[in-house]
Amino acid sequence: MEKTYPSLEKLEIQDNNKPTLICDADEVIFNFMHDFLIFLKKKELFFNWKSYALTGNILQHNNKPLNSNEVKNLIIKFFESCTLNMKLINGAESSLKKISKYFNIIILSNIPFQFYYIRKNALINNNLNFPFFANTGEKGTACSTMLNIFKKKVWFIDDSPIQIESVKKKEPIIKTILFIDNKKLAKLVNNKNNCDFYSTNWSFNKKILLNDMKKYE
Repeated sequence: MEKTYPSLEKLEIQDNNKPTLICDADEVIFNFMHDFLIFLKKKELFFNWKSYALTGNILQHNNKPLNSNEVKNLIIKFFESCTLNMKLINGAESSLKKISKYFNIIILSNIPFQFYYIRKNALINNNLNFPFFANTGEKGTACSTMLNIFKKKVWFIDDSPIQIESVKKKEPIIKTILFIDNKKLAKLVNNKNNCDFYSTNWSFNKKILLNDMKKYE
């Protein structure tokens, strides 16, 4: 089974003279938690803020957590109703536009494949019409494939320490930014040392990338 949709065989190099930024979407471009908490409230559920995971942290009013299947079904319903109109993380649009002058940008998101076109439209509606691929599972394999396609320096930005680790294990040469804008989520992450840079805002992300670019001009 393909791990990305569409297949990375369809990836076309935008500018082979530029380095590439592979960018996550939820909690990096789109403010997933903002819209998800509103969605939970409407369902008379709440988030427990005990760990970074969704399973075990979505509680009913009797404090009983939803099981893994219930969480999976809930996430599907959330993406069905909220993907198109999800708010952006502060600074994402303007920063990515600036960065795109110097980098090829690829969006790599672990959104269920059936919502690919809705997310694609959401990116277009927010003036972020970059090549976009939905992914399943770890992102190290997809990032390794893209590194081999571009043959230039590659950066990866994600809010998940697990995904940062998956990329570093597969391709240590890829530079990584662990980016967590949400202050409550940031407090739940203990392993912030597996990345090359840790960031809490898009201004710093932009500074890291553009400063690095100057080294290679």
